[in-house]
Amino acid sequence: MTTLNKLIEFKSNDNTEREMFESCKRDVLNEYLADTKSTWSKGTFYLGGQIKMNPDEEITLDKIKEVRKISKQREIEYGGACNSWEMASIWRAERQLSEIEVLVKIYSEILKYRYLKELEKTNLNADVNNVIVSYTI
Repeated sequence: MTTLNKLIEFKSNDNTEREMFESCKRDVLNEYLADTKSTWSKGTFYLGGQIKMNPDEEITLDKIKEVRKISKQREIEYGGACNSWEMASIWRAERQLSEIEVLVKIYSEILKYRYLKELEKTNLNADVNNVIVSYTI
């Protein structure tokens, strides 16, 4: 899959990739990167405000699901935010998680697109190409 650093460093190969990637909000990338540079974080960020990660650690859809599960459980345990500052923090974390989820999905689609373009240069059947790509991502 992908990491924060891979998403930050992403370079599109053509207009299709550029349109796919640039259609997404990417504020979360700069926010998470800024978190890694703060003195308190020691080079890490918190995915969705819940899971501590380093910038080279894989961000997967399973981790995003785990964050949502943790958030839901903590809301039950703590009864929600205790003040407006905490509520704003929760909303920010939820927005960041939604943005990173879209980016991870789009990045995956771009990788599939790249693999298919390469496979189209072979003499394989298009159906075979799609099966091959389905196992690589």
